[in-house]
Amino acid sequence: MPTEIDVQTCPVELSKPEKLNKFHDFTEFDCGESSINDYLHKNARKAQDHKQAVVYVSCFAGTNRVAGYYTLSNGSVARQHVIPKSYQRNSPSAHPVTILGRMGVTMAAQGYGYSVDLLQDAIRRCMIASDSVGTSAVLVHPLDDKLAEFYAKHAGFQRCPDLSPLTMMLSLR
Repeated sequence: MPTEIDVQTCPVELSKPEKLNKFHDFTEFDCGESSINDYLHKNARKAQDHKQAVVYVSCFAGTNRVAGYYTLSNGSVARQHVIPKSYQRNSPSAHPVTILGRMGVTMAAQGYGYSVDLLQDAIRRCMIASDSVGTSAVLVHPLDDKLAEFYAKHAGFQRCPDLSPLTMMLSLR
């Protein structure tokens, strides 16, 4: 991920994230990570249609060409894995969480800070949703340590090594 020094001025403008619909075109989407590309190309619409995830996309301004996306879904975490530990006291055996799934920005839009914008939008949506549907945290499963550092730096996610080495959690309390 780019640092503040690496972030270039934005010659590319993107739309605000919106729910994926049949008019969005992601045929040219390539973020450089095959698992992220494959999910968008092969599974995103089906997952959304089956209510397994909601996919939010940001397009190049004035077009329907997807420049970035992220997914949100629901899950739960056993009380003993909730962080910070103080939130485990007098709580249910399972805590509802929102899972920030795959997220990517096409290579044509990388280096401008859009990944941080997508992350902030996802967290904002989770916070708003938590007022209507119980969710106590956001969970993410970064692909590698570099992405784990990105989530920690830009949103304060903390590692949950008892769940898995790279799973991270951000409390919404």
